[in-house]
Amino acid sequence: MAEIATTRLTLIARLLSALLLIAGLIVAGWIALQWEPVLLPVRAISIEGEMHGLSREALQQTIGEEIGGGILTQDLATLRARVQSLPWVERATARRIWPDRIQVSVHEHTAIARWNENGLVTERGIVFRPSDGRLPAGLARLGAANDDHAPEVVTRFLDWGSRLLALGLIVDGVRRDARGDWSIVLLGGTDVLLGTDDVERRLQRLITAYGQIEAIGIPTRLDLRYSNGLAVRWLPAGSSGGGPKRIAAN
Repeated sequence: MAEIATTRLTLIARLLSALLLIAGLIVAGWIALQWEPVLLPVRAISIEGEMHGLSREALQQTIGEEIGGGILTQDLATLRARVQSLPWVERATARRIWPDRIQVSVHEHTAIARWNENGLVTERGIVFRPSDGRLPAGLARLGAANDDHAPEVVTRFLDWGSRLLALGLIVDGVRRDARGDWSIVLLGGTDVLLGTDDVERRLQRLITAYGQIEAIGIPTRLDLRYSNGLAVRWLPAGSSGGGPKRIAAN
């Protein structure tokens, strides 16, 4: 019986020791958290990356709002997420530089065109809208009724642009409307209407016939929404105006 009692007392003593140790660690941890910002503060923030559209002031403000605690307890995941939520930012990273610095690296989206009225779009079809409303000048204008169509619109803009450039034509805009109709605007204002169906075949019809069209005059409107031809409105050289004419094609 004495041995059993001794064993129980030993177990109880060990349990109490463990509880005291755990309590001590909790208290020590709490004290460390309270003193860590004082003993190991974040003294400097460094920002890396070229910024053309993103405002450095807006970035610094966003980072400043998220800095709290010391170098060890700073929530880098939340900081990175906040920076990456800024309109021009494609991706961001944040890391600790011992003993007192946080380094934030930023990589911007590269806009290849405007998107609808207030947005920009990248080569991958990512649409973003600068919060300050500033849009770079000189970009082509792309658009659709829904942002989900951006990748398809961008793909066709790049493809059609290269094919028409071989004819000396520069694509200044591509749009897909709510009905699914496609249209192109050439630099200079010429409208190209492709309709909804067989748009690739219709574009090729334009490429094939463009030499004949150009020989007559400067086209202002090219309507390819026909089964075997296209309608052209142009301004003949030396004339103040010109009406629409239809050109048959195979």
